[in-house]
Formats: sequence, C-alpha cells, structure tokens
Amino acid sequence: MASVLVQLVVPCICVTLASFCWTAHASDPDILFDYIVPQNTIISTLDGSFFTFTGMRGIFDSPTPPNVKGTQASMVEFPALNGQSVSMAVLQLAPGGINAPHSRPQATGCLFLVEGSLEVGFIDTTNKLYTQTLQAGDMFIFPKSLINYQYNANANKTAIAIAAFGSAKGGFVSIPATLFEDGIDDNILAKSLKTDVATIKQIKAGLASFCWMAKASDPDILFDFIVPANTNITELDGMFFTYTGMRGIFDSPTPPNYKGTQASLEEFPALNGQSVSIAVLQFSPCGINPPHTRPRSTGLLFVVEGCLEVGFVDTTNKLYTQSLQAGDMFVFPKGLIHYQYNANEKEPATAVAAFGSANSGSVSVPTTLFETGIDEEILAKAFKTDVATIEKIKAGLAPKS
Repeated sequence: MASVLVQLVVPCICVTLASFCWTAHASDPDILFDYIVPQNTIISTLDGSFFTFTGMRGIFDSPTPPNVKGTQASMVEFPALNGQSVSMAVLQLAPGGINAPHSRPQATGCLFLVEGSLEVGFIDTTNKLYTQTLQAGDMFIFPKSLINYQYNANANKTAIAIAAFGSAKGGFVSIPATLFEDGIDDNILAKSLKTDVATIKQIKAGLASFCWMAKASDPDILFDFIVPANTNITELDGMFFTYTGMRGIFDSPTPPNYKGTQASLEEFPALNGQSVSIAVLQFSPCGINPPHTRPRSTGLLFVVEGCLEVGFVDTTNKLYTQSLQAGDMFVFPKGLIHYQYNANEKEPATAVAAFGSANSGSVSVPTTLFETGIDEEILAKAFKTDVATIEKIKAGLAPKS
C-alpha cells in the first residue's frame, strides 16, 4: 500500500490534530464485561493474541477462485468477537463469478468493494428489487435478512470485497441450497415453482453448496430499512443503498500523519437502523491514530496494506498489544481506550475498520483532555505534574499555522 511509548505518552506533540468525532445515538446491545473469554480460560494469561485473527494473511495473493470464495472471521473462527456485535468476511469473485441469492438472518451486511466491479441487489419484503453497479471504493448496504446477491459481470477481472456485519455471527442461508439441497420433496418444489420434477432434478444436479449458518441476537428494527423523513419510498432505487464517497481512496496521496474516512449514518443515511458501518484508515510512515474510544461500538480492524502496532486498555488497566500484518484482524472492545500506530519509517499502512453500529462515535483522548477547556490546574493535579508541563502539551497539540 521512535518509540511507541513516546508516541502514546504524548501522542501528537509533533503533528496537527484534527477532530474525528462521530456523534449519534445507536441501540446496539451491551455486554456486562469488556469482553467474553472462553470457559476455563484464565483471564490473567490473556494477551493481544486473543484479540487478533491471522487467518487471512496472504488472502489478496491467493489464486483466483473458480467462482466465488468467502473467507469469514466470525465468532466461530475468532472467539474474541463473542458479544462484540461485529464480524467480517472477504469475498473473492472470479470473472463471471456469483455469490448466489442468500440471506443473513442475524445481521445487516455492508459491502465495501476493494477491487474490480460488482453487480449487486436485494429484494425487500414488498418484492421490490434494488440493484446497483459498484466500482472500487463503493459501498452497498444489504438490510438484515433480505435476499441478496453479488455478481462479477467482468469477463476478465477478479472482484474483491470486504463485508462487515452487525453481528458476531451473521448467519448465512443460501437460497439455492435451502431449496434444493435440504431434502424438500421434489414434488413440493415442482408445485411451488410451477414446473416438473425433471427440471427440479436438473437444478439439483448442477448445484454446489456454499453455506455459512449461525445464530446471534443482535437487535431488530421493525422495517426492512429506514428512509429519511418526507421521502417517497416508491421512488427509492439502488442508489439509496449505495455510498460512492470512497471511490479512488486507495489511489489518494499518503496523508501527512493519519486519515480516517468514514461511512456512517451521517454520510450514508441508508445505514440508519442497520447496526453496521465502515471506515478506511490511512497511515503515513510513523503515522498514529492517537488513543481514543468508541462509546457505542466495538471496532474490528482489518489490515489491507503494511503493518500496524495496535493496542487497547481494559477496565482493569491491563494493556493488550499486537503487531499486525496485512490480512490480520484485531478487535477493539466497545468503549475501551485504544490506538493504532504505523511503526514503519518508509511504508504507509491502510486498514478497513468495521463497527457494530451505524454511528459508533469517537472520543479522542488528547483532544478531550487538552483541547476542550478543562482548567490547567485540574489537569496538572490529575497528572501529578505542573501547569508548565500541561501548557507544553497543549502547545504541541495546537494546530500549526
């Protein structure tokens, strides 16, 4: 695509801080702990490895699949996601490849196209079809439980997408597999589809199963999707469910330190009520996303390019750290202070972050403490230092003219 300790103690003395704040309400479920560990696990033995998934290393260098390949990191593959209401998958579609009509009964899907182009669509409960042609950098939302598909119409080029789900286990129900491979009587199928048994048998012979199934308990809304006030729903088409604001993002210049480009409820209104959103994080060499929290959502970080040093601090003040490579994933439990740092002095790093909320919120610790008007004497007492030191930190955080 200096010391980490120094970077964390005074995160941005040498860089300009820009506020990166997402403010909105969400109703994603809470757990009663920072995270959930497997039974019979001694929590004092946990380290950053528990919160890291390395099963996708090298995925972008793997051979083109014969049709479609979905590689997921859900709670089954990545136990640290238990209770965190977010998961991810990488979809690779060969030229002409199709992810056949399916539904995800426990989660909305937010698809971010990394490479190539895709024809996508879903059908709502009034049987209206919404379709869209996506380019690299586009995003499309598939509301929870609705039948949807993805198709690579390009005869020469592979398509690659990252899918985020607002559940640790979104479930997967393949419509072809459910109808034709689960033992439903051929006569019933023939009557249902108004055809003959011979045709049903022919369809069954040509089908191969591709099924992810699981259960989860993420919250529901009472409609397929929520539209803005004063919107005529009959005029909606696939554009409403598409976000194009990230086209060309992987070709953009390296930022001077760090840049986060989000697609949350504010930028992408179709996410309202869907409990999922995405951001692309770009780091220059030695760039840092300073310590911050996301009060309304767990974050699941997938490194696309380069390497990152990451970490978070739980409510017992234990620090969990990890060095990530391209293809690795790391989970940041909801509400905990965490950071990402590109320690490489020559190469940039890029990551895609998924959140189990349409608007996860972001609270920058340096900004909150030193740029919101808290009295310097209070800060000096809180940090057991003097006012001169507080003023020095504030001067380093102030925008450079």
